[in-house]
Amino acid sequence: MHDVGSEDVMTTSQRDPLFVAYMRHRQQEQRRHQSVVAQRHATADISEASDVHAQEVAWAERHAHERRLHDSAIAQLRHD
Repeated sequence: MHDVGSEDVMTTSQRDPLFVAYMRHRQQEQRRHQSVVAQRHATADISEASDVHAQEVAWAERHAHERRLHDSAIAQLRHD
């Protein structure tokens, strides 16, 4: 059962194939990161703590860079 107008929930940009591909990739990266973090914390050794932190920082930096690229792409699409 669908609510009236439920098909209109997605905006035009969300229907864009590039946006859909970006979101799928982003979700995959988040799931991958969450599983890595969970595995690291479950098997963490105190000597590995700094390495785990460094990996989390590296992932956060990559994620922030990806987000900036996405925001830039969306802004460019809106400008065109």
